[in-house]
Amino acid sequence: MDEVIRATNRRVNAIEHVIIPKLDNTIKYINSELDEADRYVPIFHTLTELTIREEFFRLKKVQGKKKRDAEQAEKTRTEANADHTADGGEMHKDEGIGGGAGGGGDMLQEGKDEDVIF
Repeated sequence: MDEVIRATNRRVNAIEHVIIPKLDNTIKYINSELDEADRYVPIFHTLTELTIREEFFRLKKVQGKKKRDAEQAEKTRTEANADHTADGGEMHKDEGIGGGAGGGGDMLQEGKDEDVIF
């Protein structure tokens, strides 16, 4: 009986002095990691929203610049065409596929191509 009591005391001491402190440390570590993760998640979302806003702003700026450049190019082309016509030049307009002086035909309505054998 004495030996059983000693073994039980050793087990109780091991639980009180080894296992319980290890579990307490593990719980504290998990709680600190969760708290730290909670602190960084809102910051991450804020950074993501800022990045999206910055990209949207940059995209709008680039689109605005492209539009201004296109308008300037059109204005320059119009002025050059006006100068050319004022000097007695003749302006030719593109009449699209199948139109114009060349009278290009519809490629789909032409005859069937010969088969190619390799």
